Amino acid sequence: MNSVAQERLESLSERFNSGSLHHGLLFRGDNILFLEQSVGHLYRKILNIENNGLDHPDLFHLRPTGKARIITVEKTRSLLSQLHRSGHQSNRKVAIIHEVDRMRKEAANAFLKTLEEPPQGTYLFLLTTRPYSILPTIRSRTLMVRLEETSSQDKNQELENWIEHYSVWVELLLNRKKLKQDRVSPVFMAYGLMESLAHLIKSTADDLTKEALSNLPEEVEDKEKDAFESGLRRGVRSKMLKEISDHTRNLITGSEGSSGMLEHHGLKLTRVIRKLESTSGLLEVNLKEDAALEDFFLSSLRIWSSK
Repeated sequence: MNSVAQERLESLSERFNSGSLHHGLLFRGDNILFLEQSVGHLYRKILNIENNGLDHPDLFHLRPTGKARIITVEKTRSLLSQLHRSGHQSNRKVAIIHEVDRMRKEAANAFLKTLEEPPQGTYLFLLTTRPYSILPTIRSRTLMVRLEETSSQDKNQELENWIEHYSVWVELLLNRKKLKQDRVSPVFMAYGLMESLAHLIKSTADDLTKEALSNLPEEVEDKEKDAFESGLRRGVRSKMLKEISDHTRNLITGSEGSSGMLEHHGLKLTRVIRKLESTSGLLEVNLKEDAALEDFFLSSLRIWSSK
């Protein structure tokens, strides 16, 4: 864990020791797995769990269910019922709501009253990578804590190699002299980049989900595992698309390319980034990945090679 995240968690731990820890904590970041691992330091202290234990009778989880990754009102009400019972080992309880942005309006409204007035000694940890997809009434009743991985963590060398090929492709499209000589190769390169990126997303997600699923508690239901796996895969894809977006900006603004590229290609950059953001958003609502990536690369080809 990086020093900033560690300091924030230690600050929360000190608040708990002094009796001033807010009962509703909204943990936000780009990696849901990192959030889940990080908050363990705090809930283990609250519940007096030794070492790296994950199970405790007064630790509760509310997770999205199914491929659609929805937190249902039925599951929410079941959690609330458990929280209003007496603790098993002490007067303290912790509930972790995983991917709280997947909570639909009916479930959120059922949760809201407990968030406003939780049972004594109850702490609610809300985890999300999309804090502004949560109802404002829930955000306003929590203390938001940002926990991010450092950029040096989990360097993906295969993605770095892919980005090098992507950069060559973009620079080729911006070279009008070479384009006049060969307009076919950039199209084949676009499809090659698309297929290799899709493969990279899948292989990276396969490795991550295999390990993460093996670490889930046995009592997690199959539908919850399906939602968990789907969320991890989307997270891998979203992180890669963000890195591609960041690199594209750097390439054109001059930190990786020539200083004059922004002046000549700034408008094209804006259009490509908007297209990438649109593609990422459509993938979140279940547009087929191969169709979305093909649309992005062909659109990028037209934008970069235009006059």
